[in-house]
Amino acid sequence: MVKPPHPTKINMNPTHSLTTGSADGLFTDLASVLSHYDRVRKTGKVVEYQNYSSLKQKLQSLDVRIGSQSWDSVWATVETYLDNSVKTAHPQYFNQLWAGQSEPALVGSIIEAIANTSMYTYEVAPVATIIENEMLNVFKSVFGFDSGDAQVTTGGSNSNYIALLLALHKKFPELKQSGLQGLPRCAVFVSSDAHYSMDKAAVMAGIGLDSLIKVPADERGVMNTDLLDTMIQECIASGRVPISIVGTAGTTVRGAYDNFEALADIAQQHACWLHVDGAWGGAVAFSSEARKFLNGFERADSMTWDAHKMLGVPLMCGVLFTRDSGCFDRVCNLGDTSYIFHDTEERQDLGPYSLQCGRRVDMLKMWLEYVFYGEQGFRERIDNFMHLSNVAEQRINAEPTLELQAERWINNICFRTTATTSSDLNGFNKSVRERLHRQGSSFVNIAYLGDELTIRLIITNKDVTESDIHEFFDIWVAAAAEVDQELMQCA
Repeated sequence: MVKPPHPTKINMNPTHSLTTGSADGLFTDLASVLSHYDRVRKTGKVVEYQNYSSLKQKLQSLDVRIGSQSWDSVWATVETYLDNSVKTAHPQYFNQLWAGQSEPALVGSIIEAIANTSMYTYEVAPVATIIENEMLNVFKSVFGFDSGDAQVTTGGSNSNYIALLLALHKKFPELKQSGLQGLPRCAVFVSSDAHYSMDKAAVMAGIGLDSLIKVPADERGVMNTDLLDTMIQECIASGRVPISIVGTAGTTVRGAYDNFEALADIAQQHACWLHVDGAWGGAVAFSSEARKFLNGFERADSMTWDAHKMLGVPLMCGVLFTRDSGCFDRVCNLGDTSYIFHDTEERQDLGPYSLQCGRRVDMLKMWLEYVFYGEQGFRERIDNFMHLSNVAEQRINAEPTLELQAERWINNICFRTTATTSSDLNGFNKSVRERLHRQGSSFVNIAYLGDELTIRLIITNKDVTESDIHEFFDIWVAAAAEVDQELMQCA
C-alpha cells in the first residue's frame, strides 16, 4: 500500500510546540499531508484489511511519546490513522449510503473547524446563522416545505426521533408538561423495511417497541397500504391511539419508495402525523429522472433528508423539514435559557428550536457546495448515479453467473452469483464479498431479502465512472470463480 510520507519529509519543523504558541508552518505541513492523501485516496487498495486485535495492537505500539508536545508525535499518529483507514473516496468503495469527497464542501469542513463556533446563538455565529437560514429556505423550496420550518440535525436517526416527538406532542399537547403518565397506548406504523432508527426512536420517546407496528412490504419493497389501513383500524378497536405513519423514500436495502399519496390519504383519515424518512432517497428531489418516486411526499407533515448521503457532502449534514411552522418551538423551546439566548428578533438564535445545544456549522460546507455546483450540478450528479446504476443492472443481466435479486429503483443494486457448485448460495456470496474486502480490491456490503443474502452495491461517489462499474464486476466474477474452484477441489 502506498503510504503518506513521514512528516519530516514534508517540510515539518519538529520544534513546533502546542504550549509555546509557535505554529509557523503548521498549516503548510497540514496542506502537504492533505495533498498527498488526496493523491493516494483513489488508488491502491480500498483498505489494508486487519482484524480488530491486530489493528489495536498496531495503534498501541505507535512509537510516539504521550504528552511530548512534539509535532513529530502528532504527525506520526495522523500518518498511521490515514494509512489504516478505509479509502471512502476510492472508486471501488460501494459499501455504504455515502462515499466519495466533494472538494468545495471539504473546504467548508476545514473552515468550520478553524472558526470553531456553535450554532446556538446569532452573537457567536452571525454569518453561520444567516447562511443556515438561507440554505434551509433553499431546500424547503426544493422539497416543497416553503410554509414550514426546517432545522439541521446530526443525521437521519436524529431527525426521525425528533419527528416522532413532534407527532406525539401534536396528538397530546399536554405531553410537554405532564409526560406520558395517564396517556393511552400509542401506535406508530412503519414499513417492515423501514430503517432501524424508528425502533430506537420508539424506545427513546418512551412509547416502547410494542407501540411500533411494522406493516409488511410487498415484493417491490413498498409498504402494503391495504394492510396498513386494516392494522390501524384493529389498533383503534383495541383502544390504541394511532400517532404517526412513517413512509420511506429510498429504503436501505432495495432503495424502494412507499406510496406517499396513499399514505397521506390514510393519515388524513385517521388523524395521523405523516413522516417521510428520505434520509437516503430524498435526494432524488434534485433529479429530473427519479423525482417521480417522491410523488405525494409534499403532503407529509415532516421529512428527513441527509445531504451527506447521496449528495456527497462530508459527514454529517442532516435536515428535518416540517409542513407547519412552530413545531420545533412547541417541543424544544423550554427551560431557563436567559444566560445564553438574548435575541429580540424571531429566530435570530437557532438554539431554542433544536434538540441540541452546542452544534457544528454543518451548513457552511453545504453552502460552499451549493455556490460551486448549484441545483443544476446536483441534478446532473443524481441523474448520473441513476445512469451508472442502469449500467450496473445491464452488466448483471448480461452475466450468466449473476442475477438481480430485487427491482432496481434508484442506485441500490441487489445481486448475487448463482452459478456455483455450492448449495449454500448465501455462504458462497458472503465468502466472495469477504475475499474482496480482505484483498482490498473492492468494498461492497451484504444485506438480506427475506432469507436470501444479497450483495448490496451502492453507487453514490461523484467520481465513479462506467469503467469503475465494469471493473467491479470483473473483480467480482473472477473472485467468484476462484472461490468456486477452491470449493470443487475441497469436495
